[in-house]
This record gives sequence, structure tokens and C-alpha cells, in this order.
Amino acid sequence: MKKISAKIFFAVMWRGLCQALGWFFGLFGYKRDGKFAKCVWGLFATSCSIVMTLFALALLCCFGEGAYNRYFRNHYCDDEYCYHSEYVNRDIYFHNTEDGKGYIYNKRTGEKLIKHIAWIAKPTGKDSLICFSNGKKRGYFSKNTGKVVVAPKYDHAWIFSDGLARVDDGGQIKFIDATGKVVIDKNMPYIPNMEGYVFHGGYCVVDTDDGEKCGLMNASGNILLPMEYSYIYPSNDFKYWLVRKGEEYGVLDNELKPIVPLMECSSMYISDSIINVTMLDHSIRNYDMQGTLINDFYISSVRMLEYEEEEMVCRKKSVNEVGKEVVEIMAEFYHPKATARLRAYIAGDGFEGLMTADGHKVTMPLYWDIQALDHDLYLCSTKNGDKVIVNGKGEVVK
Repeated sequence: MKKISAKIFFAVMWRGLCQALGWFFGLFGYKRDGKFAKCVWGLFATSCSIVMTLFALALLCCFGEGAYNRYFRNHYCDDEYCYHSEYVNRDIYFHNTEDGKGYIYNKRTGEKLIKHIAWIAKPTGKDSLICFSNGKKRGYFSKNTGKVVVAPKYDHAWIFSDGLARVDDGGQIKFIDATGKVVIDKNMPYIPNMEGYVFHGGYCVVDTDDGEKCGLMNASGNILLPMEYSYIYPSNDFKYWLVRKGEEYGVLDNELKPIVPLMECSSMYISDSIINVTMLDHSIRNYDMQGTLINDFYISSVRMLEYEEEEMVCRKKSVNEVGKEVVEIMAEFYHPKATARLRAYIAGDGFEGLMTADGHKVTMPLYWDIQALDHDLYLCSTKNGDKVIVNGKGEVVK
């Protein structure tokens, strides 16, 4: 193919532009006679050329920037401040890409350590192996060196915790150590969509084959808490275990001894070193972490109850403008409101009860909503929508 110089290219472009403009303006009777006409003609053509050149340069810059971001940044970036990069250690980063071909690189040497990575999952605590996927299989690499320790050969794998990681090896759940050696094999089948599979505080939640019940296993593979619980969940510091069996809840310490024995209640959770329990009657009680009852009746808030009085009044508004007489504007009639004798308190699950202004309980939190009808008469609604009238003594009016 014959090469075309830039001079010839722009000369041809200029001539074509002039011919096109000449034809266009000729339609309106314009003639290129005289010095002034030629000057105007040249100035206009030059301006058009400059505009077209700037437009072409802008398109080229946009295309170049897009190509750079899509190709270079995705495949060759080693900048730890790039929004695609994720910290692994002081020198090693994971560069993520939209096409699933991310990589691990050393920013100090510029070396790509592992290629074609779809995602990574970092371990907890002091464990140093990071789980990664190549889009098909999962393995582990060292966060200290950025090199593969366990090749990606598992269909499913979970993060390392307490020195062990759970893997799906051909449909069977096994536990491996930091060398990739299988140390626990209890012939447990892999159950899709099940959460957990991670050691916390020396224990791991394990499930029955049907996934309906669960128990706790230690790092030696021994089942210390039988698989008969509905669910088992650790506290934030992994020192306690919240368990549920049917409709009963309880709390165990790290030696699996009961802190709060199993009891029937609506809910139970551990928060800020306090065990919060909502009973079946919607009352709230708290225990400390030794299992001692702190208080057997907590509430979350109190609200005033107002009712409309029988009489109707109207509000008068006055408008006083300078130089004009005062004009009274009558507002529409309305029932004034008054405060009822009792208050509504909110307890567990959002249920409400009645209490006096000085804090004495009148009813248990039996109702979903309470409204005042009179000074000491209340309309109380249950959660299913049924309503009853309750007097100031907490008695249902029949």
C-alpha cells in the first residue's frame, strides 16, 4: 500500500472542503470574485478546518482514554491507589478487572505473581492464606509472598480461620491446614447455600445431611455439641454461643456450659456484653454474661396519649395591616385535644402496654397499638386487627 504524507492528506482535505463550500454557497448566488470575497472565503474555510481538526482531536483523546482505561489499567496497572486495587500486604496488591482476569502484583518489583483471578477472600485473625478463585476453581495463596500455596482445585472453599479452612472436595466437606493437608474428614456432604463452614473460638458449626439441624465441632474433628439445634451463632468476640432448639433459646460459654439455660421466649441476642431476652408475653429482660438476671421488665420508649374532647371550638385569626382596620378570619371548627391519664409504653417486638405517669405498669405489653378515647378510656388493637376497649385499671370493658 502506498504511503500518503500528511502534507498531501491535508491538501486533499482542503481542496475537497473548498469545493464543497463553493457548491453550497453557489446555490445562493455567491461568486468568488474580488479580493474581499476571496478573503472572506479563505477565512471561513480556515475556521471550518480548525473546528473540524479540534473535533477530530477531541474524539481521538476520548477514544484513547477509553482504550487506556479498558486495556492498560485492566491488564498492566500496578498503582496501589488505583480504584481497582485491593491491599494484600505492604507491597502486594490484588488488581481486580471486569472481565475476571485480575492478578496479584508486587508494586515494588512490578512483577505479576498470579494471573487470571476473579476474586479473593481474606482470612480472619492471624491466618495468612487468602482464598481465591480463577473463575472455575478455588485455591489459596500466601498474603506474605503473593504465591500460590494450594492450587485452585476445589469447587467451593472458605476462608482460613483458627488455622483451618473448609473445602468442597468432590461434594464432600473436608478441612485442610495451611499446607493443604486434609486434617478433618467426617464424610459430610456439601450442602448448597449453607452459611458458616468457618471456625470461631475453636469451634465450627456443622450441619446434618439434610441441613435441618446443627451442632459444634472442635479443631480435632470431635462433635462436642450434638447436631440437634435449629441454629447456633457466635457472639462478636466469639466467646459465647447463642443457640436455639425449637422455640427455646439459650447462651453457652466457650466451654459450652450454659450461661442462660434454654427457655421459651420470642427472641434472644447478645449485645454489648448483655443478653437481651424478649419473652413470649413481649416483656424484655436482661442478663449479664454470668447469667444473672439484671432486670425482668425493660421498655424501649414511652409515648403520650391524646384524645379529642367532645366540645367543638373555632380558631380566630386576626390580620392587622397598617392603615386598615383589623379583620377577623374565622377558621373551621375542630375538637380540641387533651392528654389522657395513662401513657403507652413500647416493649419487645413493638408491642405496647399501659402505664401511669409515675411509671407503674397497668397492663402487660399485649397490644399492637393504643389510642386514647377519653381521659381514662383506651382503644387497644391486637396484631391481627382485633380491637378492645380498656379502662384506666387495665380491664377490658365489655
